[in-house]
Amino acid sequence: MTPQERKSFENGIWLCQSCSKLIDTDTTRYTKDTLQSWKRIAEEISIMEVEAACPAQNFDKDKELVQFFVQCFDRPAFQDDIYQEGRMEDFDRAIEDTIVALNTGVLRTRDGIALKQAQGKSAIQNPIWREKFEVISDMLASLRRRLKIAEAEKTYSKHGTGGEVFYCFSDRELGDWFNLTRDEILKVLSSVCKEAGLHELKFPCRRYRW
Repeated sequence: MTPQERKSFENGIWLCQSCSKLIDTDTTRYTKDTLQSWKRIAEEISIMEVEAACPAQNFDKDKELVQFFVQCFDRPAFQDDIYQEGRMEDFDRAIEDTIVALNTGVLRTRDGIALKQAQGKSAIQNPIWREKFEVISDMLASLRRRLKIAEAEKTYSKHGTGGEVFYCFSDRELGDWFNLTRDEILKVLSSVCKEAGLHELKFPCRRYRW
């Protein structure tokens, strides 16, 4: 299993600290097939509970919120290669604004101008979707943390002027991590769109090559 596959959403199983330690220390009893089977059963049970508990009205409201959140990610911070970012300060602000939009329902531009307002992710009635947006929020927060560390350690440098600006990371794996993490975020969001009967994400992506 590659590092990307290991940390992917599909490979994730959310457990408490005690249970996660238990399965990690007894791989003979808790095999990969067993864990994946438990995950599938748990998800199927959750879906049945959601379908029984959430009337059509709640589904429609959740769907509207998902559509709003999709708009929050339709911005260069989730489309451009990290090496092609114009200003890392703007990138950090865009990630912060996206976190705020998920939490409060207020969507702003990089300049701080409020574009739209809805409700935050806590208003989503579907527990599976709500959990996925919590995962997305955690990954967004990790992007900001890693960026601040990279800035403090000066692990990237800026080259070019005007519209031809790109960044070089002295730690290439770190730069790739930013791209892969954003791709993973969009993959989780796309899975919610699919479950809501919406089109999967197809944001335009610009990739710098040299």
